[in-house]
Amino acid sequence: MPNIALTDKADSDLEAIHEYYASRLGAAFADGVVAQIFEALEQLETFTGLGRASQQPGVRELVLSRFPFIAPYRVIHGEVQILRVLHQRTERAEDW
Repeated sequence: MPNIALTDKADSDLEAIHEYYASRLGAAFADGVVAQIFEALEQLETFTGLGRASQQPGVRELVLSRFPFIAPYRVIHGEVQILRVLHQRTERAEDW
């Protein structure tokens, strides 16, 4: 099974998501949101093709069903690299 690795940008995205929810609904709720995001990402260890095809070559996008986020990722050298964790309404950047 491939390992899951967050890029620095994805890690920063998760920190921002946590801050957003913590400021509005409390730290415990924010912790739960981030934990559920990680649970969804961990599915990629078993099912690397779970996400939909992206407009970017070699990139797939995991749509997180419980929260309005998309996690673009790619599989390189047996590792699932999570490139970002973006709100679904965020304009997609070509430079992940």
